[in-house]
Amino acid sequence: MDPMDDAALDEALMEQDNATSWLEEAVKQWGPIDRRFMFGGNVYLAGGKMFAIVGNMGLALKLPAAVRAPLLQSGSVELFTPNGGATFGEWVALRSGQWPERAATLELVRESYHYVLSKAPQTKPERETRRFRKRQF
Repeated sequence: MDPMDDAALDEALMEQDNATSWLEEAVKQWGPIDRRFMFGGNVYLAGGKMFAIVGNMGLALKLPAAVRAPLLQSGSVELFTPNGGATFGEWVALRSGQWPERAATLELVRESYHYVLSKAPQTKPERETRRFRKRQF
């Protein structure tokens, strides 16, 4: 790796730290928020549900179709594909360095936060009780 790559990496990490700090300061005002490290970045959860991810890939948000579709159509976001894999459900990504101004970014994050809190908790179907016979050898 040449020194230019190290400098670019340091700058990207500093930008990520700055983004994480102002975003974290804003979202903690909304209520109990948990933060975990997943997908190579900080994952923010409300009520145990993920609503934002900040990492090397930028900012990923879970948004309702009514908000997500126009953003995708305008090209201001793209589908979130962690580690270049399959798309991640209702998630979109704003790449590093392509975030709109803070107020607009925060409004999208707030939309994501309210969206995950508004969704009914998933219920697991009842499991059938299984009876096992003792094996005889």
